[in-house]
Amino acid sequence: MKKIILNAFIILFSLGINAQMGVLGKKAAKQIEILKERPLLVVLWEEGELDGYNENIKKAIDEVWTFSSEIVYVTKDEWRKLSKDKEESSKYAHLYYTVKMLNANAPNHSLVIGLLENKVSIHFVFTPNTGAADLMLSLKNLQLDLAIGNNYKKVVNEQRVEYMQYIKDSLPHKTLYINKNLATKKLLKKIDDVYSYPFKLVSHEDINEAILNKDPDVLFIREFVKAQRPTTKTKFNTGNSETASMHFRLKMIYRAADLKLIGGTGPGDKVDVRDLEMLLQVMKM
Repeated sequence: MKKIILNAFIILFSLGINAQMGVLGKKAAKQIEILKERPLLVVLWEEGELDGYNENIKKAIDEVWTFSSEIVYVTKDEWRKLSKDKEESSKYAHLYYTVKMLNANAPNHSLVIGLLENKVSIHFVFTPNTGAADLMLSLKNLQLDLAIGNNYKKVVNEQRVEYMQYIKDSLPHKTLYINKNLATKKLLKKIDDVYSYPFKLVSHEDINEAILNKDPDVLFIREFVKAQRPTTKTKFNTGNSETASMHFRLKMIYRAADLKLIGGTGPGDKVDVRDLEMLLQVMKM
């Protein structure tokens, strides 16, 4: 019975990591090397369009972005002008935030990255919140995917032991932050009986503060939404249609000090007793 439970944990643990990492398609993977060599245009919003975004994306880029050797901040007008110039567009990669769904490109509320001359992006990360800490985490996840390319299965197999060992070494000495708004009623009621290591029920903002402070003593669970490219059509009674994007939710564990992904407790949008029980199974291995 113990072996069955342990195997179930490993499957869920791997599911979380596998579903999160890498990019889809050999074409996109090949374009990553080109992207890495180009200056990255980071598109800013017009004043008043998206409160705080420009300041927050600059802070996030400064804090965590290492994939590009050169960063160039541009306005939307400058971005559009460069993208229409065939010669100039072939010199740059670009990173931008969209609040509207882009057909065959990215869902709404996503950070999107690609080669400026191409209409379809290389990759994107669903990013519903645009605070500095939220953007930092999304940029870290985006870079992780780009670094892995389409070799995610190989990387997961190589790093699974490392992930699990880090959890074993860390849970007794670090405080696990759990967003109380994502915790189930059952967990809130039983957490003291189930989980014997340091933890704290906190808000989304508390986790963001730990990220900004690079707190070395904090691990946190964060809901991660993996969205697919919007390629399906949803028809309405009015006769109109809208492009839709399929997505699923995972619970991932990160280190606040450097936003390193160290594991996942499986699918779903709520943190439950079984999620902590799975972590405890690792401690017994």
